[in-house]
Amino acid sequence: MENIEAIILVILATHNLVRLHLHRSGIAARARRTMRRVMANHISLLHQLLPDICPDNETRLMVEELNAGPHRFWSRQLSQDWWERVVLETWDPSQWLQNFRMTKDTFLELCEELRPELQRQTTTMRAPLSVEKRVGIALWKLATTECYRSVANHFGVGRSTVGEVFIEVCLAIEKLLFKKVVALKDPKEVIEGFAEMGFPNCVGVMDRTHIPIICTVRKGTSVSQKGFFPMSMQGTVDHRGRFIDIELSWCGKDKDTSFFQNLALCEAMDQQSFVPGNPTMTLGDVEIPPLILGDASYPLKKWLMRPFTGNLSPREEQFNSRLSDCKKVAEHAFGRLKGRWRCLATRLEVAEENIIPVVVGSVVLHNICENRGHALLDGPWAQDGVWDQAPEGHLKYPTSIEDARDGNLVREALASYFMSDS
Repeated sequence: MENIEAIILVILATHNLVRLHLHRSGIAARARRTMRRVMANHISLLHQLLPDICPDNETRLMVEELNAGPHRFWSRQLSQDWWERVVLETWDPSQWLQNFRMTKDTFLELCEELRPELQRQTTTMRAPLSVEKRVGIALWKLATTECYRSVANHFGVGRSTVGEVFIEVCLAIEKLLFKKVVALKDPKEVIEGFAEMGFPNCVGVMDRTHIPIICTVRKGTSVSQKGFFPMSMQGTVDHRGRFIDIELSWCGKDKDTSFFQNLALCEAMDQQSFVPGNPTMTLGDVEIPPLILGDASYPLKKWLMRPFTGNLSPREEQFNSRLSDCKKVAEHAFGRLKGRWRCLATRLEVAEENIIPVVVGSVVLHNICENRGHALLDGPWAQDGVWDQAPEGHLKYPTSIEDARDGNLVREALASYFMSDS
């Protein structure tokens, strides 16, 4: 009996050594599988012969471990305490605003909106990340300039998981919320808002910014003054700084000249379909359509107002002053966009095909924060480097003679109205 027990102890000790050795990469895969199978058979046989010496629970665990093989996936234990026990349970509203740019209530509502796209099924291998954690990872990555490894350490997940989750959330936002959130919902409210600022029948202000990206050099692309390859984002905002339309394009001389003409917004405004109801007003004998304001680089059209240039008369200066006051809304909106989502102020660490979902997701989240009145708490949002504005006058979009004539009639009527109203 003592010899049998000694043999059993040797086999069990050998099992432990084999278990340790199986995790080493020097043994061929077939040899590892054979050793595991042999040891599992030996342990099962010993349990059948001597159940008192080899208890059922210990035997079962050893056999399962041997049959399962080495733990190749998720072997690294990561702490979940920071997210589950600190952020979700102890953070106050100011901490949520400062770090996630929105309150916890807004965050939870956002999670419910995105749940149809982000919910994953629980499998026998491992429980999936919750929707709340996925959205939290994406917001943290958008709101900071931290690398994937740093974000992974915060949330207790793998670095590759952060990259996958980040893009999944941005794609879900683009699919479920973009058309719902980035739109001109209430033209009357917007027109009244700009009218209080001194410009009648205006539905938006148009401006551009550069999004720095990491990519290979493309033919026709240009490098910005700050030394990165930028993507151009053109946005139109309402009187509260919420985006009602955005367009993205590669920067470059061979692309910028046709960018404006190919905008869906331009086609919609030309066809009078962008503003529901197309409300108009009359000044003198000139019909004023819904207007969008831009800087001196934009073409003059019946619906697109740009400032006067050259030697200005008092009435022209008055017009430019009113337009400039409204244009600040767009400047501040772009500043808050990049101030909230700081990843847009540095080179985006995403593949080329994922640039647009990340930018679109940032704009949607910006509008949500603006609608909820969430202030930006962590310092000045218009500081140098946060908003890389495309220089005014850098582009000169072409315009037709007919558009210039119709636009000049509207602009002159407005200039006369401003002069008489002052």
